[in-house]
Amino acid sequence: MVILLILMIGTVTGYDLKCPAKAEWRFRANVSCYSESKYVCLFHLLKGEYEESCLGSDRSSIGSKLVFQPLFNLANCSAERYQPVVFTTHGNSECILRKSKCAGEGQVVYNNGSYSIDTACRCDYTRGYAFVSRPKNTCFCKPSTEDCSCFRVKCSNLSSDYQCITDGDIKAKTTCQEIHQQV
Repeated sequence: MVILLILMIGTVTGYDLKCPAKAEWRFRANVSCYSESKYVCLFHLLKGEYEESCLGSDRSSIGSKLVFQPLFNLANCSAERYQPVVFTTHGNSECILRKSKCAGEGQVVYNNGSYSIDTACRCDYTRGYAFVSRPKNTCFCKPSTEDCSCFRVKCSNLSSDYQCITDGDIKAKTTCQEIHQQV
């Protein structure tokens, strides 16, 4: 009774609805719709806010999420998130995973990934950094599946594939793309 009153007051006073966290989802679903399988909380594109409904859960494809517009519609994940598995409205209102930042010491972004793939990182060889542990790919690592830690090596000149270049060496052809520093 008290929770129902809080829900009604929140609606009357016009506060910004936040969809429940995973731990609260079941409780909110049972209070709002008397059923977990019917409860949905998604962003409504036309209204510009989150909205609850008892329409029943639905699914979308990998790399996307669902929104209301005014009924279910596909939407891309935000630039900060990705969805590597099929999205379901049961317990979710956003794409499930947050993209990695590549913000550790010596790390830089190799590529920004996509709506279904995490960001890839690399070590900044132009500043003397290399991987602590060799990743599956020589040029970059995937923070969601491997250690992307970098360390400063004792070499004054590293190639893009983390090989030390001495004064007498001719720069070897490397397989990794160059880091283009922004000025």
